[in-house]
Amino acid sequence: MAAWRRTGKMAVFEERFILGMVGNGYEQDFAERCFAQIKGFAEYGFPESHAASFALLVYASCWFKCHYPDVFACALLNSQPMGFYGPSQIVRDVREHGIEVLAADINHSDLECVLEPGAGQVRERIWPRHRDMADDILSQKAIRLGLNFVEGLAENDINQLVARRPREGYRSVREVWARSAIPIASLEKLARADAFASLGLNRREALWAVKGLIGTHGAETLPLFAAAGPSRDLVAEEPAGLPLMGPGKRSSTIIRPSRYRSRDTRCSSFVPC
Repeated sequence: MAAWRRTGKMAVFEERFILGMVGNGYEQDFAERCFAQIKGFAEYGFPESHAASFALLVYASCWFKCHYPDVFACALLNSQPMGFYGPSQIVRDVREHGIEVLAADINHSDLECVLEPGAGQVRERIWPRHRDMADDILSQKAIRLGLNFVEGLAENDINQLVARRPREGYRSVREVWARSAIPIASLEKLARADAFASLGLNRREALWAVKGLIGTHGAETLPLFAAAGPSRDLVAEEPAGLPLMGPGKRSSTIIRPSRYRSRDTRCSSFVPC
């Protein structure tokens, strides 16, 4: 109606409206007063209805943020990019409220973030400045970061990795490569994101194992063996005997989805920020 008022079409509707009401037995003065109320709505109706809707959203969001911060944070992470708080800020805040945030992993993560059974005892992990909220938080879940937060990893590769994951999980880097058939470049991205932790491999060890696949193209990639499907005899590789990593190097790297561009350039890691 505001647009009609600017273009002059409101006068056309006013005439039709009043003539229609008069034709249906209403008084001319009553019809004019009715249309005057309708025109008045064009002045304040949108702000009023928008404010009411926004107030309801804010109330519901605050309720979830207070009582179920795990659900709230998981939903925000799966809605990125939003143009407000970045993933690292969301993760930091939910951890301050005692919620576990688990790293992306080839054997436990899906495409997006999911909730998993947590260790409980939120009260023991909540930061002192939020201690007064301990009795209000009803959450007992942990947030598992999705593989879509691995920087540069294609969604098709993620879906293939998850769809072909055996029930007991992948047992080695070579099995991930042979069973999922995703490119070695994608395996390197997973290794750099520390996504092979469930195999007992840190980033350096996982990257070493992935690099060992380059140029080898073992028998499992040949047509005859590929047609037979992935072997059940694939086992974990022998340890490479690499030097131990220091605590700083063992920190999980940040994982920013390619569809997300954060302005926060203070660090390149998701979990420790």
